[in-house]
Amino acid sequence: MFNEAKVEIFGIKFDNLTMEEVVERLEKSLFVSKQKFVVLPYSEFVVRAQKNEEFRNILNSADFCLCEGKGLYLMAKLIGKKLKQNINGIELIYNICNNFQFSISNFQSNFNNQFSKPKIFLFGGTENIVKKTAEKLGNNVVGFDHGYLEYDPVIQKINLIEPNILLVGLGSPKQEEFIYENLHKMPSIKLAIGVGGAFDFISGQVKRAPKFMQKTGTEWLWRLIIQPKRFKRIFKGVGGLICLTFKNMLCLLIRF
Repeated sequence: MFNEAKVEIFGIKFDNLTMEEVVERLEKSLFVSKQKFVVLPYSEFVVRAQKNEEFRNILNSADFCLCEGKGLYLMAKLIGKKLKQNINGIELIYNICNNFQFSISNFQSNFNNQFSKPKIFLFGGTENIVKKTAEKLGNNVVGFDHGYLEYDPVIQKINLIEPNILLVGLGSPKQEEFIYENLHKMPSIKLAIGVGGAFDFISGQVKRAPKFMQKTGTEWLWRLIIQPKRFKRIFKGVGGLICLTFKNMLCLLIRF
């Protein structure tokens, strides 16, 4: 559908799009027959993908691979891989809920009104968090289930409700594996997105970092301050990305 070249960063092929372009293309994707799979990699994804070929292949098989992490966006610049923008998952969700126009006349006239509005299903988080997230996102959410259930009953529920958008917050790589392996079992879903911990923030369970930290790529430091138990995970992701970046910079210097 879209033929723009991707930008390969540390073995992962990213779509080079602005938020506005992403929203437009995801909306248009709802009006084609092929189901679309969206991934939002950040530092931890990249580090994991270096050693896990299966996970890397899942990321590269996605219809849209969008750079979520500001840190990853900045590190990519250091090795000469320039992306237009990093795409924050929380802001993307709000854009889907608030800015999808769903004007069928803009696309093809032979679709019925099943796409007259976003019909979103949320899967992931604790029971309390996913419920609060659904409340915050409003009438666009037609169903939800927490992330501690067996997959089959959730898939059955989705097929009964027939949403057209699925947001999966199971954490990586579980959410990407779930979508990759099960999307074909949920025919009403036109757009499936792995959203990581977005439900924690939207529900209000976890407070987002100050704006200046979001802009400077130091949101990871905020998470470490408010959730010190994440130290090992954050250190592995951020530290691993920094090592990868300087390794690539060194290779470039040696080459020239």
